Order: sequence, then structure tokens, then C-alpha cells
Amino acid sequence: MSKQLHTWRFALILLALLSALLAWGKPWIGGDVLEYLGDTVALAAHRSPDIRIEDLGAAKPLAPELAPVYDVLAEQMRTNTPRVFQAFVRGREGKVYSIHFFGYSMLVAVPFKVLEKLHQPPLKAFQVVNLAAVFVLGLALLRFFGSSARAFGGVALFMLCGGWLYWDWTSPECLSAAALLSALLLFASGAPVAAGLLAGLASQQNPTIVMFFGFAPLLFALQAWRNGATPAQAIRAALGARNLAGLASGLALFALPPLFNLYHFGVPSIIAKWFSDPSLVSGVRLVSFFFDLNQGMFLAIPALAVALLAWGWGRAGERGKQALVLAGCALFTLALALPTLVITNWNSGAAGLMRYAFWAAMPLLFALLLRLREQERWPLVPVLLFVAVQAGSMVYAKSYPYIEFSPLAQRLLDRAPDLYHPEPEIFAERMARNDDGIQKDKIYVYKVAGRPVKTLINIANPAAEGLLCGEGGALAPETRIVGSAHGWRYIDGQPHCLEGGLPQQRFKADQFEAGVGISLATGWNGVERSGEPWNGVWSNGAHSRILVTPANGLAPATVSFTGHYYDGNKRTRVSVNGIDLGWHQLDREGPIALPPQVARTRLLEFDLENEAPALPGGADTRRIAFFLRELDLRASASTTARNH
Repeated sequence: MSKQLHTWRFALILLALLSALLAWGKPWIGGDVLEYLGDTVALAAHRSPDIRIEDLGAAKPLAPELAPVYDVLAEQMRTNTPRVFQAFVRGREGKVYSIHFFGYSMLVAVPFKVLEKLHQPPLKAFQVVNLAAVFVLGLALLRFFGSSARAFGGVALFMLCGGWLYWDWTSPECLSAAALLSALLLFASGAPVAAGLLAGLASQQNPTIVMFFGFAPLLFALQAWRNGATPAQAIRAALGARNLAGLASGLALFALPPLFNLYHFGVPSIIAKWFSDPSLVSGVRLVSFFFDLNQGMFLAIPALAVALLAWGWGRAGERGKQALVLAGCALFTLALALPTLVITNWNSGAAGLMRYAFWAAMPLLFALLLRLREQERWPLVPVLLFVAVQAGSMVYAKSYPYIEFSPLAQRLLDRAPDLYHPEPEIFAERMARNDDGIQKDKIYVYKVAGRPVKTLINIANPAAEGLLCGEGGALAPETRIVGSAHGWRYIDGQPHCLEGGLPQQRFKADQFEAGVGISLATGWNGVERSGEPWNGVWSNGAHSRILVTPANGLAPATVSFTGHYYDGNKRTRVSVNGIDLGWHQLDREGPIALPPQVARTRLLEFDLENEAPALPGGADTRRIAFFLRELDLRASASTTARNH
């Protein structure tokens, strides 16, 4: 059989299988459908990504559950509200756009119009585009393996490593993952321009995928070196003219969203401006990305991880080079994961596996496909075991919604809660079964048979101990506390409280104004009273000074500054009586330890160095940084014990 006929037969069979899947499955309204559906309707109606009131009217019958939000947005558009609903933004000439780039919706708009004319469900257009990306992946696998049987096997592996979870979503996760894996396969098999264009398309919706353009030539060079080339030859091959042309073509596609954002919104990414916070990056989040029992990557690809570690290492002399190729793929996955740690909505909509973790796992799947290409025959028993485990993980991931704990996490919380301390947002939202974020002025208690077994508090919340132990109460030293990220702490088991609490002194807006025991000496504005959490005082200028007289008998061991920052401010340098206590994030760190000699002084002079005081705008000439709501002095538990 000729190669061309072989390709056509493979394509027709794959097309038939994907068409059957399309006919069987229903679109899943999930992810960022609110924005992508609005964009799709707009592009189909008037070939422009600006969303109009009539577009919202046309979108509502297609997804009635989104109608309330579309109604709010329509009213804001009618009244020319400057800042519209958060998933949308006004651009040039006051037009309204989705915060997401419209590349994915532009692809969906074509089958959307066709399905409308055929009186078929228009939302299936999202599935058409997702499965079209899987079809392209099949062709890339055929080129990579040169075997239709192995190419079908590769498509099955993709579906079993997350594709099954997201192919029916009305969001671009399946497209991004399939296009990224296709790009890796095509770049490795001598089709760099097609690879670059697919990677560029994938990175339009998930910008982290731009890492492809650095890692693709690196993996190409590592593979060439593994196959016998010298390091110099491998580098020259990776950076050849055709490869560079392919990378350039993809980067040109990637550049379109930043250019569009700059033109309309004045920033390279409106999403990065509004919905990211670099201070959220933490080791807790990184561990959560890979190992969380609800949405972590390895929860959904257990067999893939085991296969990479335990199988296909080749002869002893080749293992070092094989390990470097795997390390390159793993480093690529890590590079895809790290930028996602800044997002403000960590517990976002997911089908078991976190959406970002799905496409970030593709370099690991690519590493397995590289090994499979080198095998004369695929080992039957390991392959069957792999399929069984991965199929089980896909069924498992589909069995619970993203606002509920997974069965495994639930079992651990019920039976061994001391062993599981998830990223705080995951715990708070899944425990409460909602997606309204996590608030540091609340406490979150998980109970079993009416008894608290795990409590989440933020140490920047001065009321937390009072809520747990009663007014004026304090947690005892024997309380089992486990630190997490951003000032959050887990209390394992029943909280233990000190009888009578710890001696403390608390200053709020009333005391700021009266000047009793505390004086806002310099660098402060007047006290404001707008209702909690807006009772307090703004700092003014680069330095703010506070004088505090501790109450008789109080030997202060810690100080807490409760409040929040103005835009651009993240931290404050604190000193007391000339002793530098370092930089602190006052809005999330909680108590700051005071030097022992401070406990014996009768006047505490605090100096707060504000990181980036700024003008609020308009006629307001203040240079504000931190809004102070409360200052607390507290003795230590050991001091209290000695006094008793």
C-alpha cells in the first residue's frame, strides 16, 4: 500500500471515530465559556470580537445558566458603565471585549454558523474544534511513528491522559493540549513550521505554552545527541534554518494577543493585570499543582508517571542520555507549571485534573511516546496495565465536581486529617461547596461527627482566636498548628485554648482617634469610618511613625498590624525603637516577634517604611500605601505562665 493511501485510510478511520464521539457526546458548559461563547456569537454575527448587546441576547438561549450574568453585562453596556463585569473589559471607543483572546472563538465560529444553518445544537461547535485538534494530533502521531496502529495508540494515550476529561468542554483546554503535543511530535519529526504554528495557536489561549519555543530545540538537540550526534552537531541541527523559521512563525502567532491587548487595553495582558498576583507563588501551590488529591497532575496520570520512571531505559550505556531527555521533558512541564502559580483563582473549574495541569503534562506524554517509538514491539502486558489504570483515573476524575473534595481527599480528611493539608483555597471552597474565594477574616472548620478535625485560619485575622476560644481567648501552645501559604494555618484536631487567654492590648479606629495609649505621630492621614473593613487610617508618604504605651503589666512579645495595601504595595519594613525587624507583608503575615529588650520598655516607637506610596488620583494629593485597621500587642504564652 502506498504511503499516501495509508495516510488517507488512517485519516478516514480516525475521522469516523471522532465523528461518532461527536454525535454521542453533549457539550459541557464549563471553564471560561462565559467569555468564549460571547466571543463566538459576536464573531459569527458580525465578524468582530467586540461583544454587543444583541450578541448577549443571542447567547442566552444557548446557555440559560449564563443568562443572569449576560443580563448584568447588557445593563452595564446600556448605561455605559466604565468597568463592566469582570470577565469582560472596555477597549478603544468604549467597546466591550472578552478578557480572553478570541483566537479559539474564531475557530469555533465557523462550525457554529454551519450548525445553526443545519438546525443543529450550535454549542457542539466547541466539540468540533476540540476534536479537530485531536484529529491533527492523530496525523502528527502517524508522521512520528510511521504506523497507523501506533498512531491510533497514541491518540488513545492522549485521551487517557486528560483528553477524555476535556474534549467536550466549551473551553480551549483540549485544543491547547493536543496542539502542544502535536507541535512537539512534528518538531521532532522534521515539520518545524507546522509545529511552530500549532504551538503559536495553543499559546494564544494559554500563554505559558510559549515555553515551547525554548524547549522544542532543546529537546531536539538532546534527542540528536542521544542518537549519536556530537553536542555541536546536535545544537547546529536544532538551530537549523528550517527549525528557526518554524519557531519564528509560531512566535508571530503568539504575539497577536499581546499586540491586541496593547492596542485596546494599554497592557500586554489584561488577564495578567487583573487576575494574577506574583505574591501568591509558593511551594504549597507548586506541590498542589502536581500532587493535590483533588486536582493535581499525578492524580490523573499515575500510570504515565510510573511508566517513565520504571520502563524503557534501554542499555546501561544509554541510560544517562535517556535520563537527560526525560529531565528536559520534566523541566518543560515545570516551566509550564510555574507561571500558573500567580493566578488568583487556584480552585478554578476543572474536570478532576486541573485545567493547567492537563496541557502541562504533555511534555511527559511526549517523553513516553519517544520511548515507544524506539520499541520494535509494544509490550502487551504493560500496555494493557497502563490502559486499565489510566482509564480508571479518567472515570475517577469525572466522578466529582470541582467544588467538592475528591473521594480520596474526603476519605483522608475523615480518617487521617493530619496527613492532608491542601492549598488553602482548595480546602475553603471545596469544604463550603462554593466558588466564592477564600477570605482571611473567616475561619473554616471541617468536622467529623460534629467534632472539628481540621480548622483553617489566617494569622492576619486578629479575631480568629477569639472565634475559636471565646472573647479574649488564645490558642494554647499544645495546639497542633501546620503552616501553609499566605498567612494561612491549619489546626489539626480540636483547638486547645488558654483559660483567660493571653494578655493583649488592641487599638482600633476609636483609639487612633482618641490617642489613648497610641499616637499616630507622623505619616498618617485622618481616621476614616466607612464601615468594616474601612474603619481605620491610611499611611501618607514613605515613612509612618506610631508611638504605643503598653498597658501596665503587659510585656509585649508580638505586634500585629491588620489592614490592606493600596495598588502597587506588597510589603512594609518595620522597626521598633530603632531595631530593624525586616520586611513584612502586613496584610497576611500576622504577629511579628518583638525583640526581648522591647518587653521592658514603656514606650514603643514603630517606624513603617512603605514600599511604594502612590497618589490615589484626581484631586487627592495623599501618597498612600497601607490602610491600618488594627494594631495588637500580645504577651507570649511562656510569659503568661511565669506571671501565674
